[in-house]
Amino acid sequence: MTTALLVVSAADHWTLRDGTGHPTGYWAGELVEPYRIFTAAGWTVDIATPGGRPPVADPKSLGLAGGLPSTARKHRRYLAALGATLERPLDLADVDPEAYDVIFYVGGHGPMEDLATDATSGELLRRRLASGKPLALVCHGPAATLAATQPDGVWPFAGYRMTGLSNREETLNGLAAKAPWLLQDRLTEAGAHYLQGATPLWPFLVIDRNLYTGQNPASAHVLAERLVADVDGTAVLALRVSRVIPASPQQLHAVLSDITRMGELSPETTGARWLTKGERFIAGNRIGPLYRWATLCRVIENQPGSSFAFHVAWPSRTTWRYQLRAVDGGTEVTETMTKVPRQALPVRVIQRLAGVTDRREHLQAGMARTLERLEAVATR
Repeated sequence: MTTALLVVSAADHWTLRDGTGHPTGYWAGELVEPYRIFTAAGWTVDIATPGGRPPVADPKSLGLAGGLPSTARKHRRYLAALGATLERPLDLADVDPEAYDVIFYVGGHGPMEDLATDATSGELLRRRLASGKPLALVCHGPAATLAATQPDGVWPFAGYRMTGLSNREETLNGLAAKAPWLLQDRLTEAGAHYLQGATPLWPFLVIDRNLYTGQNPASAHVLAERLVADVDGTAVLALRVSRVIPASPQQLHAVLSDITRMGELSPETTGARWLTKGERFIAGNRIGPLYRWATLCRVIENQPGSSFAFHVAWPSRTTWRYQLRAVDGGTEVTETMTKVPRQALPVRVIQRLAGVTDRREHLQAGMARTLERLEAVATR
């Protein structure tokens, strides 16, 4: 059975620049969503804190700042059901990181107070990163990486692409001017290649090797779902097509990340337009002369010269990713598509009526055609 460890701050305040304590803790949704998603996938989940002290939910995360009133009620109920687990968490000092398939650091301002300087957590993170097994941190969770050090004094996360709560988002929280330090600044100063989404507070993920990071609270559930898909291989449909194209990674990324050109590339997409530039878009699709539908999508990776990915939030819940790697003769472009839930029966019936008897074969052919068109566009 797959096992996951949620590492949670035990702090109940964050010491601000003037020495006062800002009431905080962990962000409720950043604990509830991964716990819910992992257990729904059949995983065993443990919670650990520094010293094994019971963690405290940030009061704001259970109010309007945490989402709609219905979301806050859902989170309160879930946390109440986890009462015994939260009252008696594991002591982080007693945790063997090798015992877990996934380690996930929960955010909230709490980690800025304790985990950012916790040597025990820092050593766990160093070992985990070196192991190659999945390590995930969300929102302020990446602050914990600042306590990690190699024996030679080098920060083990130097050079990694990662994200975390941005300076803009801390400003929107109303705490940037009062903060003793800002997460984005510290990660950049330490040597991380910090990335952020185009729109604050919208989901944004960065994945570099075995390191998974989410920018903000809205990224928690997306990050958890991605981990389940990657670790369990639970996608009901997973396709991959590669092609070497005689163009630079930067040229190809410029075409792929311009979603208004999707209609030129994909044989199934008629066109796309931004709802929020760089973040969310709507695309029109077709199969045959009669079957038409629209998809709502959000960008989850956008690394110039390296990758571009988006998640179809409705109706199909699929993830499309383009990875770019410089090779002799140009760039190897790998397009992947993963779909976790099974397609609804009415949709499968409509697809058959439109002439698609094997959706896997149909998609694979379309992906190959997309890369052919990408080459034509990039080299003309």
